Amino acid sequence: MRGTLSGTLATMGCAVPYAIGAKYGQPDRPAYALVGDGAMQMNGINELITIAKYWQEWADPRLVVAVLHNNDLNQVTWELRAMGGSPQFLPSQQLPDFPYAGYARSLGLHGISVEKPEQVGAAWDEALAADRPCVVEFLTDPAVPPIPPHATWDQIEKALASIVRGDSDRVDVVREGVLSKVQEFLPGTGSST
Repeated sequence: MRGTLSGTLATMGCAVPYAIGAKYGQPDRPAYALVGDGAMQMNGINELITIAKYWQEWADPRLVVAVLHNNDLNQVTWELRAMGGSPQFLPSQQLPDFPYAGYARSLGLHGISVEKPEQVGAAWDEALAADRPCVVEFLTDPAVPPIPPHATWDQIEKALASIVRGDSDRVDVVREGVLSKVQEFLPGTGSST
């Protein structure tokens, strides 16, 4: 199995074109793109038109685009918090809502919307069983902090400072941050959200 990613440059918009390239390189194997909604709005929705045009030429039609839909440029939001202590700045971070799975269906592709954690397994099964490329739209919570295990104390302090300075979703961020850290120490516990 091979995987490709944009590296540590935070390059946006490459996942769907990479998956299309993988399908042309190996048309008899499934391909997957894991993409945030910011990158999907940048060029991924346009690349779905390319997929819709060519997918019938592939020996194996499975190309799954998993969209993490939270209406936020989330990686940048959290980098601003952790690196500079800057509170969330909605005018530059908030994305317009877009129906990714519905758009895929409008192009003749398969589209699945996932709103609850218990739907995840069945959605992947359905996507892999589809007779055409599929977009799986996962509605995610932008308030869940992606705290890496190697986060420095300075990054944690700055993220907390950004919340104190006035993040619009600070209550959810604190709640979800505590829940995710507790889950690291108590395996098998699920989020209450």
